[in-house]
Amino acid sequence: MLLSFFDNIDIRYEGRLPMSAEAQSPNGAGLPDGPPSNDDRAEARLLEPVATVVRGVYRLFLAVLIAGALALLTGTEPSQMWGGRYVCAESRSEFSGDGFTRLFRPRAGAEVMARPSYCTDHPDSAQRLFDFLGGFPSWLLVLGILFLLNRLIRGASRQGVFTVRTAKYLRVAGWWLLLGCLVAEVVEAGAHAALLATLVQDYTFNADSWGENWQAPYALVFTALGILTFARIMRAGADMREDLEGTV
Repeated sequence: MLLSFFDNIDIRYEGRLPMSAEAQSPNGAGLPDGPPSNDDRAEARLLEPVATVVRGVYRLFLAVLIAGALALLTGTEPSQMWGGRYVCAESRSEFSGDGFTRLFRPRAGAEVMARPSYCTDHPDSAQRLFDFLGGFPSWLLVLGILFLLNRLIRGASRQGVFTVRTAKYLRVAGWWLLLGCLVAEVVEAGAHAALLATLVQDYTFNADSWGENWQAPYALVFTALGILTFARIMRAGADMREDLEGTV
C-alpha cells in the first residue's frame, strides 16, 4: 500500500520521462526497453557514495526490526536484547550543590551543574509504553527516509538521475522529513514528560511539562527545506532535459 501511494503521487507527470530512460507507449510511461546505456550508467555513478551507504544502513535497519520481531515472537524482552531491564528518564532541570563541587572539583569561578536521571527496574505497562514512545518515532522517521532514498536510488539507477521520478521521490522525502521530525519531537516530548510524571513526586504531566521537554529540530527542518528546494531544481532540470531531447 505504501509503495502504491508513492507511485501514484504526481502520476500526471510520469509520462514525461526522457525517451532515453524509458519506452514510451500510448498508455503512458513504460518500463525500460533494454539494459541501461552508457549515459545511464554514468548518471548512476553520480549517486555514489550515498547509494552504497543508504543500501547498507537500510538493510541494517531491516535486520534490527526483524530481530526485534523475532524477540517478541520467542518471548524475549526487547530490553534484555538492547541493554537492560531499567526504564529511565532524565530531568530537564539542572541544579548544583556543594557535594558536586567537592566531588568534581571545578576551577575557581566554575560551577558544576547536574541533571538527575530517574530509573525503575520494575516498570509497569504504562511506563514501558512511554519509554517506547520516547524513541520509536525517531526510528520510524529514519526508516522512512531510508526507504524513500532507497527507492529513489533504485529508480535513478535504472532510469537516470535527471528524471521527474527522481524529483518526485526527493520531494516526498523532503516532506516526510519536515513533517516527521516535528511530529516525532512532539510525541517523544510528551512521552518523556509522561514518564517523568510516573517517576518523580510533585511532577505533573501537563502542557507546561510537555513544552519543557520539547526541543525544536532546527537542523532537520533546514535539511528538509533544502531537500524540497533541490527537488524543485531536479524537476526543472528534468523538464529542460526533456525539452532538449525533444528538439534533437
